[in-house]
Amino acid sequence: MSRPTPLLLSLALAAVVIPAAAIRSQAGQPSAPVAHSTHAVPAPSSSATSAQRLPLTVQGASVVAVPPGATETSAGMTLRNPGKTPVVLTSARSSAAGHVMLMTTRRDAQGRVGMSGVKSLTVPAGGQLILKPGGDHLMLMDLMRPLKPGERVPLVLVARDGRTLTVSATVRLP
Repeated sequence: MSRPTPLLLSLALAAVVIPAAAIRSQAGQPSAPVAHSTHAVPAPSSSATSAQRLPLTVQGASVVAVPPGATETSAGMTLRNPGKTPVVLTSARSSAAGHVMLMTTRRDAQGRVGMSGVKSLTVPAGGQLILKPGGDHLMLMDLMRPLKPGERVPLVLVARDGRTLTVSATVRLP
């Protein structure tokens, strides 16, 4: 028996996924969101309200301007959680990038510094999480276009429980 071609596999997958999304839509349920991050974004319930917004405050949200031709950059901000429970961020997305990664920077036993993707970042209850170059941060990967200093870039932070927070970050020179 011959092996299925990638085109045939894509068509078979589309035959299953598209009708499922249409059935959910006809039932009054939102169709599955398109995730532009390294982690799946939970679909919000049909009773989503502004009360399901993340209870965080944001200060100093910024994206680092990079030269034309660069395909990635970092974003940082200070997130404060006045609540009594931690907020666990599991993904982020932005219309300015193909996908956004949650990152951390660590120093190993030999003193070498390196970045790595992480599955989550936590804003502690009653505390703060500082996202900045050289520490925990967001990486905007596969930039859609060059970002100009002074422009605003939308970032959507997504928590483990599906709540989101949209942040407007200013592009700044390094």
